[in-house]
Amino acid sequence: MGTNLAPGRSSQNIGGTDWLKFAAALLVVANHTSPLASVSPQADFWVAGLISRVAVPIFFIGAGFFLFRKFGDDASANRSAALRYTNKIALLYGLSILIYLPLNMYKGDFANGFDLLAAARDIALDGTFYHLWFFPALWIGTWLIYGLTRLPSLVWAWAAAIALYAFGLLGDSYYGFAVDVLHLKPVFDALYQGMDYTRNGLFFAPLPILAGAALARRKLPTSPLPRSANFRLGAAAILALALLIAEGLWIHRLDLPRHDSMYLFSIPAAFLLFVWSTTWNVRGSERLRAWRTWIYILHPLAIVLVRGAAEAVNGERLLIANSPVHYAAVCLLSVALSAFAAAVMNRAGTRRRAAHDEKRGEDLSSSAPSRRFSR
Repeated sequence: MGTNLAPGRSSQNIGGTDWLKFAAALLVVANHTSPLASVSPQADFWVAGLISRVAVPIFFIGAGFFLFRKFGDDASANRSAALRYTNKIALLYGLSILIYLPLNMYKGDFANGFDLLAAARDIALDGTFYHLWFFPALWIGTWLIYGLTRLPSLVWAWAAAIALYAFGLLGDSYYGFAVDVLHLKPVFDALYQGMDYTRNGLFFAPLPILAGAALARRKLPTSPLPRSANFRLGAAAILALALLIAEGLWIHRLDLPRHDSMYLFSIPAAFLLFVWSTTWNVRGSERLRAWRTWIYILHPLAIVLVRGAAEAVNGERLLIANSPVHYAAVCLLSVALSAFAAAVMNRAGTRRRAAHDEKRGEDLSSSAPSRRFSR
């Protein structure tokens, strides 16, 4: 599944996706810091509890789009591309686990000993820290969609992805409906013996990844859209966000959620925002591309550091109680930590490539046939 972009398609034409995903990373920070809580709890719920729910679907859609646009007719090359991508996800996840291991110990996660089964479940589905579930979800979702798109018809892929997401919705924001109307409590009670949430790689990730993969099959325009078409896309995205807010207010008023990570309108809103961003006539940014991943990984560490600094200087009123200032401080520190991490990784990658090239040169030199020169 998936085709390469049309010849002449430049990265500048889809540079808007870099800016959208950077904004999505900041929305994830908002979800974990409640930036408007001290100003207006209702406004904070709209931003941190509802609008922020498009952030992760945007990441999944972007992952599907940028992976599957590399695919062509060579099944072996497609599988190799998927394998390289998921290997990078696994390595990044492993590094993230190590980064947060001290905080796991500080929280007392191992106070009652080490449970191998629980650890395996956390690593595979729930994440070893509250935000790290994203990486196994992306890994699992990528391979699920890779397998589904190899079926004879994409109808089956869409049917499976939609069914999985619908089931996940029933175990998340629509749990009250699933229990009281559909009488699925025994099903979910059994399911939650093996996982904490349905917002994982089995139920949440496949649909937005497939949406991104489907978008990758289309040839995006090589020139900017007319203003009217761009305006209509933007208006549709904003309307979808408004419907997401209305949906969230409605289901919370009915007290339906068990958890509130999955919404019906979060996928359409995220998809329309992503498509809209591909029409923005802005240049892409490798810096933002590197930073956004590390912002996602490191922002909980930034939260801990900001809180610790506030307590150390008796600045809780400003840096913690004042939610907009707290959010700004966490964002700034997250960006600073991310810039440092990206620079370290970039330097390590440069050294690794240089060492590889040097070794390759030595191997070629040693394997070259020797020549004898005589008079």
